[in-house]
Amino acid sequence: MKNVEHSDFVVSLNKLPPEGLDLSFEIADPARAGIDLGVQVDGPIRARFDIQRLGGELRVAGTVSAAVRLECSRCLTPFVLPIESEANVTFAPPAQAAGEEHQRELSADELEIEPLVQGGADLRGVIAEQILLALPLKPLCSEGCRGICPRCGKEAAAGDCGCAPAAGDPRWEALKKLTVPER
Repeated sequence: MKNVEHSDFVVSLNKLPPEGLDLSFEIADPARAGIDLGVQVDGPIRARFDIQRLGGELRVAGTVSAAVRLECSRCLTPFVLPIESEANVTFAPPAQAAGEEHQRELSADELEIEPLVQGGADLRGVIAEQILLALPLKPLCSEGCRGICPRCGKEAAAGDCGCAPAAGDPRWEALKKLTVPER
């Protein structure tokens, strides 16, 4: 497979055939292709798009898949998370994307409209957006991850570390002496 260049990701509205276009990408090096993710990718990013012209707009639908390297937020163990995300984006000329009024609330449909830049749609933003939106807010290596010991830092999954259980906050001791009358 040839190296993917920046221009390979730009689809021109005027050059799009009437029947549309099916594009597939396999991106080994996202940074070299001009895709800024902020996370490490384990293996290639795969993207498949069906692009249709609707009047003066481009409709892009497809899937983006990748495996990203993350760190568990509980035990700090690195792990690889496979991601697959559906893309469904409309590109429109800037005046149409912005609307006639510059200060108004956007409808749900308008949130999916991206501006055409110099008459073309740059798919690199769609690829990056789909991967970033699929990332979990709190990455976990597994749902049952017990994290680490707050005293010694040993992984809880590796067994008992021998540390004494954490003592309670002495400010709450008075509450332990409270009794609730029976009704």
